[in-house]
Amino acid sequence: MGRVHPANDPGVDPVSSVLVIGATGRQGGAVAGLLLDHGHDVTVYVRSPESPAASALATAGARIVAGDLSDAQSLAAAAAGADAVFGLSVPFGPGGRREEVAQGRHLIDAAVRADAHLVYSSVRGGDRTQKTDIGHADSKQQIESYLRQQQVRATVLGPVYFMENALNLGFSRLADGVLANPLTPGKPLDQVTVRDIAALAVHAVENPDRFAGERIDVVSDRVTGEQAARILSEVVGREIPYRQLPLDQVRQWAGDEIADMFQRFEDATEFMDVEALHARYPEVKWHSYADWARTVDWDRLL
Repeated sequence: MGRVHPANDPGVDPVSSVLVIGATGRQGGAVAGLLLDHGHDVTVYVRSPESPAASALATAGARIVAGDLSDAQSLAAAAAGADAVFGLSVPFGPGGRREEVAQGRHLIDAAVRADAHLVYSSVRGGDRTQKTDIGHADSKQQIESYLRQQQVRATVLGPVYFMENALNLGFSRLADGVLANPLTPGKPLDQVTVRDIAALAVHAVENPDRFAGERIDVVSDRVTGEQAARILSEVVGREIPYRQLPLDQVRQWAGDEIADMFQRFEDATEFMDVEALHARYPEVKWHSYADWARTVDWDRLL
């Protein structure tokens, strides 16, 4: 995982009190773990404090607070006294877009009440005002619109497609010996690993004067499906061919929202300037797709 230690960054307070939302998930867990590695005082706000992920964070030194993003009062109490809050809203819940927007507003309100620096993980393009008709993207647009109206020090990160989505074996079919995806084999796709999101988020926490008011779309690498399959073949040590999934099949399995998202990816002609982003934030120690693949315990996973 990328490392940016406070001791290497002049003027940074070596210990901050940070509340992390969603710490039992991949993204929040990566942020909480890196903050603990850097010696910060970390509180994690989780729905299931008895889960293995929460227990591991407690063992590593995090303070566990049980609560739900729908509970504004408990969230505000957890944020009280924090120097910074890292958070994200959770899409695809039973309450749909309205539920996610409410979560985002509660998170922002808690940071405002605590007078904390909010680092919010949104989605690429979440600052745009034109609707996408992709539910989880439009909900984040609404959250970011609300955020812009508040008096709060905030940094917004806009991740692209997650490399870790390949670890969803039911979708990627890697356990069957193939890499499956709805995109055509040669279609480039901007991707990001949670390791780089965490490194940038922690860098923002440790440098609030530099990052307050910043909005940064985040990408680690751009690869096609064929390239990803070739890289995974080399890292895993056996041939993993790329297999394109029919979009209608994806629509049946995962619903219209996910299918429509992949259709947007297929139609996309606008990509991020990866080199410029990485040059702007060299402290992150960015991962290529191959770098990320080498961090995965494939023997255990497959």
